[in-house]
Amino acid sequence: MTFSEYFAEAWSQPTPEQLVALLHEHVVLMQPHRPPIHGKTAALREFTRLLHWLPGLHGAVDRFVENDSTAFIEWRLQVPLKSGVAVIPAVDRFLLRDGLGIERCVYFDQMLMNRMVATNPELWSGALRYRLGK
Repeated sequence: MTFSEYFAEAWSQPTPEQLVALLHEHVVLMQPHRPPIHGKTAALREFTRLLHWLPGLHGAVDRFVENDSTAFIEWRLQVPLKSGVAVIPAVDRFLLRDGLGIERCVYFDQMLMNRMVATNPELWSGALRYRLGK
């Protein structure tokens, strides 16, 4: 299987452990409006916090292209809510080393995430804890 296929499998029913299994020990994860996350241990903490805040969060890969050193993955982050499912399209760009992600930069419309939180009061307290790093 390719890195992107493992990514799709991990995000279909994610656990923090499955997600960090995709990553190199010295990974750097970058996303909009957040400081970079350095290392597999910090990534595990971040994924644990994220999945605690948004239980049921999962993703579906639409398409990808990759070679030995780079993967671009177009996918949809799906968040179950009381009112339905919020969908946030994203593209992840991974630099690969030894078949694992050494650097990831994710591109998505931050306003979709903000709107999802703003219009779903059940997310407010968790969003605040998540943003404060708790």
